[in-house]
Amino acid sequence: MTSYLKLTGCSKSFDQYHVFKNVDYQFESGKMYALVGPSGSGKTTLLNSIGRLEKLTAGSISFEGTDITTIPSLKYFRQFIGYLFQNYALVDEETVAQNLNIVKHYRTAELQNHLAKFGLDDTYLTRKIFTLSGGEAQRVALARLSLQNPLIVLADEPTGALDHANGQLVLDSLRAMAVSGKVVIIATHDNHVKAAVDECLDISSFKA
Repeated sequence: MTSYLKLTGCSKSFDQYHVFKNVDYQFESGKMYALVGPSGSGKTTLLNSIGRLEKLTAGSISFEGTDITTIPSLKYFRQFIGYLFQNYALVDEETVAQNLNIVKHYRTAELQNHLAKFGLDDTYLTRKIFTLSGGEAQRVALARLSLQNPLIVLADEPTGALDHANGQLVLDSLRAMAVSGKVVIIATHDNHVKAAVDECLDISSFKA
């Protein structure tokens, strides 16, 4: 069954500056979307509004008819929203296992299975993040997202710091998450990402 994330009259302003205004859009599970537009157009701000890291100035965001702001915070961040960042959002001085267990403690076998999905063997569990390459760190971030298994995946420039092969792995992984029934939304300026998604939403068209 298809799930819907709906934006209704969404606006974000700082004093007299309108980042975006009156965004009406509906995202469906099973699809990949790209938020596009020039730097400063509001891609990350809109992404973070969906993730409840930013508050809208006006309008509402609902998932399956429920305003996301009415969902208890802990439940929302654990079950509804999963993030994939350009800078990986991993703790450099901690091991891969510690980073994977930040939200919830998993059995070692579960950690190994999810790492294996992204081409990392169990020797990585004891590696500290600062010893990994950018591609390896992003694979760990993907494994963490896979473990979390959220309903909505938000990715902020997830391929920006990666070579082509690792960037393609990220896109393939996000596509698999969409196919599994998640809403996948990517903020990007990467033309390769834009070509890989189902729909692009140009945030720069929503100005005052």
